[in-house]
Amino acid sequence: MIPNPFKWLGLELKRILTRILLDTERDKRAKKKREQKRLREGRSHEIFYFHQVDDPYSHLCAQTLSSLKENYEIELKTFLVPPPTKEAAPEPDLLRRHSLDDAKMIAPHYGLQFPSTTDLPNNEVIRMAQSALISRKDHSSDDLIKIGNFLWANNQSGIQNMITSMPSDERVDDVLSSNAESRKKFGHYLGGIFVYEGECYWGIDRLPLLERRLKKLGLKKNDRPDVVYRKSKDIKEIKNLDLEIDVLWSARSPYSYLAMKPLSGLAKKYHLKINYKIILPMVMRGMKVSLEKRTYITKDCKRIADQNNIPFGNIVDPLGYAVERCYSLYAFTKRHGKEEEYLWAFAESVWANGQHGYLKKNLKNIIESIGLSWIDAEKELDTDSWKNEVEKNKERLFRLGKWGPPTIILKNKEGKEELVVWGQDRIWLIEERIKMMQTRMN
Repeated sequence: MIPNPFKWLGLELKRILTRILLDTERDKRAKKKREQKRLREGRSHEIFYFHQVDDPYSHLCAQTLSSLKENYEIELKTFLVPPPTKEAAPEPDLLRRHSLDDAKMIAPHYGLQFPSTTDLPNNEVIRMAQSALISRKDHSSDDLIKIGNFLWANNQSGIQNMITSMPSDERVDDVLSSNAESRKKFGHYLGGIFVYEGECYWGIDRLPLLERRLKKLGLKKNDRPDVVYRKSKDIKEIKNLDLEIDVLWSARSPYSYLAMKPLSGLAKKYHLKINYKIILPMVMRGMKVSLEKRTYITKDCKRIADQNNIPFGNIVDPLGYAVERCYSLYAFTKRHGKEEEYLWAFAESVWANGQHGYLKKNLKNIIESIGLSWIDAEKELDTDSWKNEVEKNKERLFRLGKWGPPTIILKNKEGKEELVVWGQDRIWLIEERIKMMQTRMN
């Protein structure tokens, strides 16, 4: 059903407010004012770190804390938090399994360690680890790492030996609840979060952005390399290995949009074929998303877009009818070999150009901008043939142990899955796997 004028007006107001929120100059002014306020109040450069004992990403972050303090003129305060709520993590079991597998894959590339386990910790050992950290009030990085190592090895006696005085269940719950509330006020919902003067940085992936900010403030104490530095493999020659990449992609996922440009570059460099597979947005699959999650993702996408010179920020949320209309034309563009251009043009229109994705005139402009006939395309507008493909792709998504877009699958020339990753943050990992495959062929 086409949204009524009130719906259109609501989307326009949201677009204007979001554009103001994401304005680059406004962000610079806000950061400058925060620094001025910090100076007036005589506060040091405080970084708040939120640690979740059973979060693999938190275990990686804990290994950077001492280096951050050694390299930057900062004060680091650590807070223990519980797992995210259902609204922040609609598939908690899948998230836990994915996080474990992902953390083990990326750790060596950053010179970090993660225990070689395939088992997720049980509730008893998690509670014991929380109690141990609360009993040791300062939460030193050494304590976080040691207790984390014991937890992932399911070494309950090791954790128990680190408990100085067993806190009551009420005490543990109070600490976790209070810190979770603080995390929420700062605008986040996960573990492994760093917060500095109003901005959140999640995990190893965003620590380079925090380091960049600290360096701009002149807080670097030495000429050592950055704390977070990813090692990359070099190859002398690039061969065409007939590889393909499947991308489970959503029109309402800004990260899906941001993944397209680097994926295109990867395809050109390594002679890859990219196959886009459309899926419904999580909200249209019955999942809820909290306000702090929506807000953080939008701000985070703006940072990544600016970093990669991708237009972003003049947004009209395509949720619902716009997604359906977009997908109804997908098969048409695919038959003409223009599906990637089409998805990019649609995504750019809603995420960067402030266009309402459900309006026929905007869809017409998108189709014609990629050199196709609107007269022919319009015949398929609002058909529902796309629904079978979307359902099939959703089933594949969950078979892979993922739940959200973009999920990216690297396949060899026999069609076998070489690597499955989630998110545009892991495109570099796909490239590292391709480099390994290139080396294997020598």
